Amino acid sequence: MGGWRTRFAASALGIGLAMLGPPAAFALITGGVGNTPIRDPGWPKGAEAVFNHPARIAWWEGPPFGGGQWHAECRGEAKSLNAILTGLSRMDAKNRRVYVHDGVGASFWINPNREEQKDLDARIDWMFVVWQPESWQRLRAMPPSLNPTDPVDAGLGPPTELHIWTGGNVKWADVVVPEGLKVVDERLEAHGFKAADGTVIEGTAIDLATKAPAAATAELRRIEPKKTGGYDYTTAAEAKADEKGRWVFRNVPSGWYQVVVHGRGFASRVVGHVRPDGQPHWQDFKAGLARPAAISGRVVDEAGKPIDGVDVRFDNVTAAAEGTSPGRYEMPVELECKTGPDGIFALEGLPVGNASIWIHKFGYVRPGLGPSIKVPSEQIALTMKRSARLRVTVDFTGTTRPAQYIVEIEPEGGAVVGSWGGSSILDEKNQVQLSNIPPGRYIVRGKPNPSDGKDITGPIKVDLEGGRLAEITLKPGEKK
Repeated sequence: MGGWRTRFAASALGIGLAMLGPPAAFALITGGVGNTPIRDPGWPKGAEAVFNHPARIAWWEGPPFGGGQWHAECRGEAKSLNAILTGLSRMDAKNRRVYVHDGVGASFWINPNREEQKDLDARIDWMFVVWQPESWQRLRAMPPSLNPTDPVDAGLGPPTELHIWTGGNVKWADVVVPEGLKVVDERLEAHGFKAADGTVIEGTAIDLATKAPAAATAELRRIEPKKTGGYDYTTAAEAKADEKGRWVFRNVPSGWYQVVVHGRGFASRVVGHVRPDGQPHWQDFKAGLARPAAISGRVVDEAGKPIDGVDVRFDNVTAAAEGTSPGRYEMPVELECKTGPDGIFALEGLPVGNASIWIHKFGYVRPGLGPSIKVPSEQIALTMKRSARLRVTVDFTGTTRPAQYIVEIEPEGGAVVGSWGGSSILDEKNQVQLSNIPPGRYIVRGKPNPSDGKDITGPIKVDLEGGRLAEITLKPGEKK
């Protein structure tokens, strides 16, 4: 994300599209073990003392796109927890919530893959979660498929949360919650269930257009990673909604599941994912279902001739009836199709609302971001240009090739929203091969990885024409 500009991979080379977003570099999840104090990165006033409490055994910052949400994973008894609650009540934050859970918590940072031999070391009794407000605001502006914030918080501000597990060192009867803190009790007994019900997954299905209960069926789909990549989904259980739209699964076995809600006359929707671990647990999902609709259109070249075999994909799907801050309407099927010889494409089953459309065919390109469209829509007109190709050779004559060398390319004038650019690692032939580039003038540079900034080769300007291969050579060490 730089400008913010992040890069959607357009090839195995890591070249992609610059997109709109927060002014920060692409951030992976970072963290650490222990309670060494973390310097306040811009939390609400009062959060630093809570985050750096001696009971913390690990911490991490996410989400992957932009960061700014900090997690302090802690182990201790009610006395220490009560001090945390007092600190939370004094924080300068309006949207504060305390969640109460059955069982024992597990540190994501210490045991991210849920390995059995690490379970004991990863046990936690509470977790404090706090946002840097500016990060939360930036991420709210991201497309729905990348936006990790909850639309429920749109009018409340960034949430500050304390998750408490009552099956370990903390006894809930010994916990004192100060006035002014909202408590969300997610224990089984608070929702009419017993410990014998194990993991309980329930939810409500409603018709987004009428707000009435929907005649629906919830499907619990087991997720199994495939050795060749991707995942297999198999139905583990189904539950029909009652007259109030309510459905429930009891005693869900350990594993990884996707929860899908289907209904006659509705677009199916993935409402969540769960990973039961054998402990008592309750989780609720609200499923707003939209009516299905169709999209169709045509893809042509610059001469107006239809293009056959174009991959057409839809994402950032939202339902119009969900209000001013709709969340992502995730579907259990891939939303993609191809154009025919007449350049026409068509897809049914999307929810009434909005979506982004992306098109791809080798040798062609549609510059810019995928346009946002309303669903349903007919006669969508899209034009593709012949794309350019570029071969960059690095000549190390007279110098030593570093272990790793990177070639960077960006549009003349710098990367802007919707522009194409990125970087790629040199191959064994000292070359980088780039394709499907929008025609135009670009700037190319090369540098070792790592680089001190003084060993950059270039810049070299290159004009790329559609349907043509351009070749340039970089010579490290050559005087400019």
